[in-house]
Amino acid sequence: MMPIKVVIADDHALFRDGLKRILSLEKDILVVGEAATGDDVIKVVERTKPDILLLDLKMPKVDGIEVLRKIK
Repeated sequence: MMPIKVVIADDHALFRDGLKRILSLEKDILVVGEAATGDDVIKVVERTKPDILLLDLKMPKVDGIEVLRKIK
């Protein structure tokens, strides 16, 4: 079975790191990318093609809602 590919998008590095550590304990989950700004989220999603995007709605530059519109 292929692991579930996840991207974590949040402007707080401590939150991203904590979530990444928790998810790394699961054998069937692989964190394939992280982003701190809305602009970076779009680039990471295009590059990694994740199964799941954990997205903060209040992000610098481009907010989470706009990110969803752009990657849709």
